[in-house]
Order: sequence, then C-alpha cells, then structure tokens
Amino acid sequence: MMQYTAYRLGEYKIIEDEHGDLWWETHIGLGSSKSGKCFINGDILFIKPSDSMGPGFLKGEFLDHLNKLPKWEKTKYYCASYKIHGCKSGRIKPRFDGLDSQLQDEVIIEKNGSTQREIAKTEDKSVKADTTDHISHKLGRYEIIEKNMGQLFWKSPSGLGSLKVGRCHIKGSILFLEPGKTELSSPKKREFIQQLICLPDWRRTKYFCTNYTIYYSKTGGICRRLGDEKDLNGTGTKNVVANHKTYGGGINIKPIIVNKSDTKEKLQALFNFCKTWVMLILKLLFGCFQIVYKVSRAIIDKWTRFRG
Repeated sequence: MMQYTAYRLGEYKIIEDEHGDLWWETHIGLGSSKSGKCFINGDILFIKPSDSMGPGFLKGEFLDHLNKLPKWEKTKYYCASYKIHGCKSGRIKPRFDGLDSQLQDEVIIEKNGSTQREIAKTEDKSVKADTTDHISHKLGRYEIIEKNMGQLFWKSPSGLGSLKVGRCHIKGSILFLEPGKTELSSPKKREFIQQLICLPDWRRTKYFCTNYTIYYSKTGGICRRLGDEKDLNGTGTKNVVANHKTYGGGINIKPIIVNKSDTKEKLQALFNFCKTWVMLILKLLFGCFQIVYKVSRAIIDKWTRFRG
C-alpha cells in the first residue's frame, strides 16, 4: 500500500508519496476543496494550477487538521503564482505542462532507509576575476548582464528613449527576473535591438521567470529579493503520515504573521486616499459656498432695486 506523508504550508496541505511525487490541497468555498501537483526546483516549491475540485470539509476543520501536521521545511521558499518560459524558445506563453519532470533538478538517493535530496548547485557562479567588467547575453527581448562579481541584471526596451532595468537571480535551473525600473536611455529602441541581436545566447539556465511572487516557507512572508536575505528556516521536522480523508479537532489556529513593510505601505496608501477625498470634499463645499454667495448677492441686489 502506498504511503503518504503530509505537511503544512500556510493554508496548503502538501502531500508526498514514497516516490517523491508531490500534491497540494486547500480549502475553498463552503465545504469544498481544490488540489493540484507541485514540483521542486532549486530551493523553491512550485505550486501548479489546480487540476481538480471536489467536496471537502468546513474551513475550521481543515485548518485544525493542518495545525496537527508538521511544517513544510524541505524548501526555503514556495511559489504559487508564476510564469515560466523556455530560454531556448523564448516564447511569451507560460510553460506549465510537464514542468514537474523537466525542472526537477534533484537526485534521489536511498540511504539508511531514508530519502535524501541533493539539489543541483547551479546558482550564481561568478565570472572569473580576470575577465572584463561585465558580459552581456541575449534572452528573447532581454539583455542579461553578468557583472565581474557575479551579480546579474537585465535590460529591455520600454518606450521611446527609455529602458527597463532590473536584477536577476538564479535558483535551480530558472533565471528569475525581478520587477524593473524605467530609466532614460541614449540608444533608441531600434539600436538596442540591433545590439541585442549580436549578443551570444543565454545558456546558464534552461528556463526564465518574469512574473512571480515568492514566499518564505517558514513565515509566509513575501520574499522581495532572492539571495539577499538570511536563512529563515529551521531543520529537524519529524514526518507524520496522515490520512487525508480524516479531519479532527486540534490545537488553536495560529495567528497570521503580518509583514511590517506591507502594513506600512497599506497605511500610507490609505492615508493618501483619505487625504485626496478630504481635499475633494473641501473644494466642493467651497465651490457650493461661492455659488450660494453669488446667488444671494444677486437676489439681494434685485430686491433692493425693486424696493427702490
């Protein structure tokens, strides 16, 4: 009989079978659930789009069951929203089909009755110190710039006389392109494209990702920049074999951890919104007061002339 091991990851239940295949399950609506497949690339668990929906349990029962499971600690990050493209084809259309096998850069070793995973180390290899200041590569409409110290950046035409520029990071076999900023550029779009065509192709990764949101597995907080943060995960989680059809009462639901920077940004946005509305209301009131004043003056003048 197939053995399954279940873990807790936010409001996801991650299920792993004895062969290393991964699935996810979560609660939706009233007494319903949805599920799909997962795959690991580098140190990131990718949650693929849902491929099935069905009856489930009440949300409270589902969360109680999750709280009895060990935390997922096999990857430092997880990603539930992403668009992955092939570097060779450069197609805009996201590649979802077959990524669980094509992106699995792991070697599974049976040792002492336990399964260990050796993740392929392909991340952030620096350019040799005796090379030039940077090396540029072509990746579709992007110019990938590899600095002498190993930092990676990307450039892409944005509009007339401007470029979008951002940082890149390699995780597993994927090049992640961070959101960029628009900068003024001396070469025009046509000149940039002509220079781009002459560059060598990017070959360090098989895939690249342009739109994504990555979270820390331990805290659930958003990872703003890959590679620049400290290791937040612990180790030593004990596996628990769970029957995914059995849900029972458990410990209290843990409070949600709020990211301070996100809260500050939301408060600032709310303040700006309220400020705009207050100014608008004051302007409307002032305009109404002026209209009433002018109408009153006109009526008084006419009344004075009539009496005179």
